[in-house]
Amino acid sequence: MDTKGLALSALIAAMYAVLVAALPMVSFLMWQVRLADSLLMLSTVVGWPAVIGVTVGCFVGNLSAPWGSPGLVLIDAALGSLANLLASYAGYTLAYGRGLKEKLLAAAAEVAIVSAIVGAYLKYLMLWAFGVDLPLALSVLGVVPGSLVAIGLLGTALAVALEKRVRAGDQRHPTPRSPSS
Repeated sequence: MDTKGLALSALIAAMYAVLVAALPMVSFLMWQVRLADSLLMLSTVVGWPAVIGVTVGCFVGNLSAPWGSPGLVLIDAALGSLANLLASYAGYTLAYGRGLKEKLLAAAAEVAIVSAIVGAYLKYLMLWAFGVDLPLALSVLGVVPGSLVAIGLLGTALAVALEKRVRAGDQRHPTPRSPSS
């Protein structure tokens, strides 16, 4: 990855981590609308820097989780990061540089991946941290609405708006042609 990509990854990671840490009341537990997850859809516009950024940002942000045990916090950080890696990579492969239809498909895939992985391990974090034994289906379904809002609605809107801005910037500042062309 070049310097510009590395800087973009760091910026996305920082934004993700700050959103999670600053908004713990909507970033953790079963009924969550993790606003930072809207950044997952950036993989459809900027590619690998976003995939790396949301993965690292999730790990750092999840270190502020309210599980009451360093072991449970590390489980959340590791598995949440894995969910973000897989979801943003799926978004990248399905829709990078493509249109709205592909972005909607990517958003659906990201929602499904995040909901399945986070919902599955959240069942056990709730049991181990608070003694609450939820059915697995309820745990997974508890993550779906927030993911639909964060990734499906906000993330898709962010990706579409950013892509329009990037395209408009490319048209205003075309790449100079070499004298030999």
